Amino acid sequence: MTDKPLEKLLEQKELAERLHVSLGTLRTWRTEGKGPRFHRIGLMIRYAPSDVKEWLQSRQVGGQFVEAAR
Repeated sequence: MTDKPLEKLLEQKELAERLHVSLGTLRTWRTEGKGPRFHRIGLMIRYAPSDVKEWLQSRQVGGQFVEAAR
């Protein structure tokens, strides 16, 4: 085990607000295996910000990233 500090896990409501989706959508994504990885702690569901970021990056489509000129 490393000495790396644990990241603060997000609650379902917090993640739903950040993604602008309903709690029902998060629940559906979990049951269908479509959403970000999650942790079940007793009856609680929590999300690691790094897992959410990785999931979002894996869903990028179209467009092209252009770095702004300095």
